[in-house]
Amino acid sequence: MPSLKDIKRRIVSVKNTQKITHAMKLVSAAKFARANHAVIAARPYGDGFEDMVEKVVAAAGDVPSRLTETRGQHKKELLVLVATDRGLCGSLNSALFKVTNRYIKERQEQGVKFDVMAWGRRSGMFCRKVRWSLLAEREKVTEKPRYDVALDLANEVVTTYLEGTYDAVHVAFVEFKSALSQVPVIKQVLPVTPKASAADDMGSNIIVEPVAEKLLEPLLQKLVVSRMFRILLESAASEHGARMTAMDSATKNAKEVIRKLTLQYNRGRQAAITKELIEITSGADAL
Repeated sequence: MPSLKDIKRRIVSVKNTQKITHAMKLVSAAKFARANHAVIAARPYGDGFEDMVEKVVAAAGDVPSRLTETRGQHKKELLVLVATDRGLCGSLNSALFKVTNRYIKERQEQGVKFDVMAWGRRSGMFCRKVRWSLLAEREKVTEKPRYDVALDLANEVVTTYLEGTYDAVHVAFVEFKSALSQVPVIKQVLPVTPKASAADDMGSNIIVEPVAEKLLEPLLQKLVVSRMFRILLESAASEHGARMTAMDSATKNAKEVIRKLTLQYNRGRQAAITKELIEITSGADAL
């Protein structure tokens, strides 16, 4: 049984940890408020722009574009894995890695080979752990999501895809739902495939000016940038929401541990006092 001094020392240690987790919760709450506002504000534009481009692609018909052409059977694909740089965010990264690992294994059983771009320090660590073919690695891409960063990343992905080595590009990231709910998803970024209903929604009345050949390629590249920027925003909001929730839970758990340790300390102290009283009384009776 631990001594009173050991219990007291542990109470102090847990209280110090509680102060840290509480401070981290407050910091994450402030960052989450900004990230939540940014992702909610970006969604209408992203959805509207994506819908518009898909309709233009559908209306363009047989206009050739290297970003929309399907390259037959998928033999080799590029996967971009977007995770956090830091931990202490609950099961956010582990859930994403589990879904990604299962997806890659299923595709490998179908004969598809993979190269991986790791965005975020944790994703790079995981790729090296499972010994995936790591094509490139970046850090701090979701720390402060900016459009210029998304543009740089999108250009890197598009350039790699246009080299012809890969038949498709997928991105694995955590989609933000709420502070308590983040869902790991894997979405195809390239080639751009319009929805089946896109052309039907516009009917045959759509007019593309200037000609589709000049308009389509820049629009598709901007669509990839828009998708990347939204992925960064979703990942950042998910990270701060998960960390805020995890630190809140850790703070509450620390409070409960302190309560139990204090109770144990008081009981031990009471037992020690009772024992001393018994010894004094016994000594007095002996005299």
